[in-house]
Amino acid sequence: MRLAFSDLILSALPIVKRLRDHYFEAFFVGGAVRDTVLGLPIKDVDIATSARPEQVLDLFEHCIPTGLQHGTITVINEDIGYEVTTFRLESAYEDHRKPESVLYITELEGDLLRRDFTMNAMALAADGELHDPYGGMADLQSNRLRSVGDPNARFQEDALRMLRAVRFIGVYQLNPAYRTWRALKQHRALLQFIAMERVQAELDKMLTGGSPQRALHFLVASGLLLHLKEPFAKETETALKQAEQSNTTKALFARLHELMDVDLRWSALAIGLQLSYDAAQQALQVLRLSNARTKSILSMVEIHREMINSGYEANEHRLRIKWLSLAIRFGKQAMVDWLSIIHVLPESTPSFSDSLLRQLNEWLEQMFISKLKELSVSGKDLTSHMQKQAGPWVSEYLNKLLLLVAAGELENDKNALLLQASLWD
Repeated sequence: MRLAFSDLILSALPIVKRLRDHYFEAFFVGGAVRDTVLGLPIKDVDIATSARPEQVLDLFEHCIPTGLQHGTITVINEDIGYEVTTFRLESAYEDHRKPESVLYITELEGDLLRRDFTMNAMALAADGELHDPYGGMADLQSNRLRSVGDPNARFQEDALRMLRAVRFIGVYQLNPAYRTWRALKQHRALLQFIAMERVQAELDKMLTGGSPQRALHFLVASGLLLHLKEPFAKETETALKQAEQSNTTKALFARLHELMDVDLRWSALAIGLQLSYDAAQQALQVLRLSNARTKSILSMVEIHREMINSGYEANEHRLRIKWLSLAIRFGKQAMVDWLSIIHVLPESTPSFSDSLLRQLNEWLEQMFISKLKELSVSGKDLTSHMQKQAGPWVSEYLNKLLLLVAAGELENDKNALLLQASLWD
């Protein structure tokens, strides 16, 4: 079978041809081949060759020895870097993550055997011929994820492959082969050897995929998150176990893909699983999300908690004031983001009807101002008018005035604002 090349592979073709011109075997391998088979855009191109690293360095003028100990050289061609790796076998793995050493070989099939799943164990020759010794094409056509060789060995070699399996299941709409899934669940405790930064990177990739709800369904069903190097809080673990037992994850997050931002998807997870602020904060810290991302996600959790506890059902005016005060506190965009989350999580927020959500959005659009700098008086104006020393009262008065103007209950006029402040004195 011969496949057509994408532009990115075509741009790397001179590297393969140069290697072959010097009597070395060379093939495109990995994700670029898989995505070419599927007709998907490719992001990067990897090349496997029988040439030793030192021979690759001799053949190409612009090289970077990025992974010399594992046989990988980055070859620069037309300002693009391509990883060129020598065919190899790998020794026993250290801490279920990295091989202790590598053995260079001259056969493509042996190199493909060390890879994780059959769909990633295909190679593409310079003439477009597909080499598929382990049935990757058939598995893709059957929407099946299957380990290369013995799945028990593959997961014991590199425990991160278990999370990669779940990601691939979600991204490519696959079903795990029985032996692969059984081995994954059997060896999930090995995930404790994987650095939390690597776990977080895989989870981010799951959530940014086109079908995050599918990945989440299999992630929860696998129980992998209960075997991390650093455990979640008891509340989070209980929520995950309940989601697994009730088998509701796919339904609960069925519309998660409608949220375009990955951190909004993280926020939807916390809200959908009904995690408290403290539990969500601990989970994000365990997963090593940055401070900025953590703050953004937790603001959604806090807005949700405030709205749930607002007593909106009894008093519309009270709800409006609460809503506008939150918009001032967190910013209008944060409130828009929270509304978008609630729209995709109807099962978790049955009290927020569509009509109420429309009303909240309308109030947001009608806000006259939302920031102190938009107010027509300053702290200096207040102290001068009230003939008082500056203190905490200035901030309190300014925020009260801002809320009244935002709600349309007071004109944003300096004299009107100062008069109102006098009434509070």
